[in-house]
Amino acid sequence: MYNNRRKNGMTMVELIFAVGLFMLLSVSMYQIMRAVRTTFTHSQNKLDILQTTRIVMSGIRNELRNASDKPQVFNDRLNIPVSTTETVQYYFNPETRRLYRGKKAGINDPDPGISDMRPFLFNDGQILSFEYDSSYRDSNAFVESELALNSKVWFKVSMKILYTEKFDKLTEADKQKILDKPDDDPRVKSFFMMITPRKVNWLLQATQ
Repeated sequence: MYNNRRKNGMTMVELIFAVGLFMLLSVSMYQIMRAVRTTFTHSQNKLDILQTTRIVMSGIRNELRNASDKPQVFNDRLNIPVSTTETVQYYFNPETRRLYRGKKAGINDPDPGISDMRPFLFNDGQILSFEYDSSYRDSNAFVESELALNSKVWFKVSMKILYTEKFDKLTEADKQKILDKPDDDPRVKSFFMMITPRKVNWLLQATQ
């Protein structure tokens, strides 16, 4: 009977050890899977942000290069005449940090309402700034572009993007830090492009 009890006791110890080892392995596997999932989600977010940025930049580049007339800025909105009967308009709302694209017939026609414009598929707050500049805004800009870039006419579009996890996933302290000093944060990336027009009348009008 003593031997039987001893055998039963050893079996119970082995069972407890096996269950403990299984739980330890399970916790370890869960931690590994969680880390992999977090890394994958983070990478997917960055890929989505980069892809959306490329779509925005590519569309603006094509519209600026093929503009039928000089782009103009009215009421903080970028107006690009793509033809004599169609003008594409971009508007960036600094409060919500949302970028919109809309259309109107002529460059001097009334601006479309926000509800009539299409927002780009960025997460709210992901765009920190959307800016544009042109060489034909004044004579000094012409001289600077001619000396530095050997080009009399150009249009520059730049964006600052929170190139990391989605903005609403950050802590309030991180959000405020990024908004206060975006250039000091390594998670903020700047994208910009310089565009020169293809249309001859663009060149003629811009240099007059």
